[in-house]
Amino acid sequence: MSSASLSRRSLMKAAALAGGVVAFGLPQALWASSAEAYTVPSKMDWWYQARFGMFIHFGSYSHLGQGEWAFDAQNWSKADYQNEVTEPFNPTAFNAATIAELAKNAGMKYIVITSKHHEGYAMWNSDVAGFTDTTGTKQYNLRDYNGIQTDLLMDLKTECESRGIKFCLYYSILDWNHPSQTDRHEGGLTTMSSQAARTAYIADMKAQLQELLDRYDPALLWFDGDWFAEPSSPTLEDWWLTSDGEDLYDWLIARKPNLIVNERVKRDHGLGDYAVAEFGIPSGPMDRPWERCATMNGAWGYDGARENSYRSVTDIVRELVTVVSRDGNHLLNIGPKGDGSVTAGTQTILNGLASWMSTYSDSIHGTSGSPFTTEPSWGKITKKSGKLFAHVFSWPTNGQLQIPAIDNTISRVYLMNNPSVSLSYTVTDQINVTVPSTAPDARDSVVCVEVQGMPVRGATATVFQNVDYQGTRAQLPLGSYTSAQLTAAGLGPAMASSIRVADGYQVTGYSGNNFTGTAWTFTSDTPDLRVTGNNDAIASLKVTFKPSTYLRLVNVTSNLALDSGGNVASGSNLKQWQVIDHANLQWQAVELGNGYYRLVNRTNGMVADGWGSTGNGDPARQKAWDGSQTQQWQITHRGQGQYSIANRSTGLVLDSGGKVASGSVTKQWTWEQNNNLLWTIKPVG
Repeated sequence: MSSASLSRRSLMKAAALAGGVVAFGLPQALWASSAEAYTVPSKMDWWYQARFGMFIHFGSYSHLGQGEWAFDAQNWSKADYQNEVTEPFNPTAFNAATIAELAKNAGMKYIVITSKHHEGYAMWNSDVAGFTDTTGTKQYNLRDYNGIQTDLLMDLKTECESRGIKFCLYYSILDWNHPSQTDRHEGGLTTMSSQAARTAYIADMKAQLQELLDRYDPALLWFDGDWFAEPSSPTLEDWWLTSDGEDLYDWLIARKPNLIVNERVKRDHGLGDYAVAEFGIPSGPMDRPWERCATMNGAWGYDGARENSYRSVTDIVRELVTVVSRDGNHLLNIGPKGDGSVTAGTQTILNGLASWMSTYSDSIHGTSGSPFTTEPSWGKITKKSGKLFAHVFSWPTNGQLQIPAIDNTISRVYLMNNPSVSLSYTVTDQINVTVPSTAPDARDSVVCVEVQGMPVRGATATVFQNVDYQGTRAQLPLGSYTSAQLTAAGLGPAMASSIRVADGYQVTGYSGNNFTGTAWTFTSDTPDLRVTGNNDAIASLKVTFKPSTYLRLVNVTSNLALDSGGNVASGSNLKQWQVIDHANLQWQAVELGNGYYRLVNRTNGMVADGWGSTGNGDPARQKAWDGSQTQQWQITHRGQGQYSIANRSTGLVLDSGGKVASGSVTKQWTWEQNNNLLWTIKPVG
């Protein structure tokens, strides 16, 4: 993992996350709908349901007890490091059963252990000839260099799988020890001795990875050590490029199609199967699965100086909940000592987590992010089909907990630590729950609201299992729903018997999954699909705006409506105007069949156009429709009836610019969780 000496890119990322802005070079996902905004590949179902895992940093650096970056930070030579740090490494107290049991009790569903960190030492008996000590006479690994015959990785894999825990491996791309490279002691980066050496090292690396796949069959590979710059072609200093990351991913998937791989085959380029947040928690969900990795005490590999710096169980519980409420996974690290034993501080944290998870695990495992665009002042929210979980960090002293309202029918409300007793509640513009005066759990008390279907706010269509709007239902915001997504929303495919459609919207149902087969369009409430001949026949569907309806788009911050300005010249800036009943402020959202819309003004017939602008603050304009991508917009429901409107060409979203005056220009901005970038969209007739 990373040391205190970070690359410029990493420092920028850390600063961005600390400021509450998601970095990683990736657009964000639905704050409201979480994974409903994207398809989770079937190979990742177990990972997405897991939500919580254990990271283990363990290598010869553990013997030194000064962290996993000691080689780089302390300017060790290869020979001295091998002789003084690696040679004495003797993990006789490593107990795979103990570690796996601690993880299981803490609710961790997968374990990622370092097979080879940046120091280059292999924690298995690798037979790849290129990985040797400085004398060239020994393989630099646990068996050949240290004479340890026990296969620690296989022991851990066996203990994990006997407890239903997925076994996963970490692997560093750069290597401070390999003969091809020299550590520059500059953010951990290495310099290759030649282009031929680079080619040979990549072949060696793939040979080691093939060993790991063949011997341990990991469910996931967690890469690191990829943070080189991106010249047009590889140099000796920046020798690992995006094309190398793409090639490595393809090479791995060709050998094991169901393997999950993190983005760090080459970070910040949208590669791999999920994004990684190391330097902070993103302020909201992303547009792909993501994972936060974190330490207990500021150290990844064992660091004796950090043993008095453990964070509290309360802090770590709340961090886990925050990550999951924003639709991420949490990977919590432990660093065993050089002899392999788990530190007392680590055991205290894990046992504390086990205590909390024994009651509240249902609010973590199998959940997705909050259905709301903002977080309540008292804590966080997670959800799964049939349940909304209110994680209360600040317990109300007046005995009244106010939970944001949802569209679903509520069955009952209860404390998770006392599920047999229902709590009294009323529903107004929120769910008002009467709770005890004292918090059940000071770390995080959880109130469960049982509902029909997936909890949702801002539904534009409701699909029912029975005719006359009865039975199990799924409330669906604007968007596209495959068979799997309909199931997640609370109603499986081929189960719809009646449909309600909000004014200004339409539902298109398809007889096949993934929007294939016969299509039926519904623009109004339909109480009995038997009459229309498609009862129990809809396998997938889309909820879109009705193309004939005129809509008013009002910014959440400025409270001004999107305005064409009238019969203006092509290329004129879009503006904002106080909300009045005028055609200049009315737009049709015409779905183009590809998930994008064109926005057509009622007065002049021109469409909103991003104009190819890529700079934050550039104006949005208007022009006659020509079919270009600059005139196509992705409208994403962000919860509570609020939407972002992103240009297909640039990804920038429409931006009010803040609390501006009527007549101000409508701008474009990179998506972040900010009300300036959110709009309500309502029909005007």
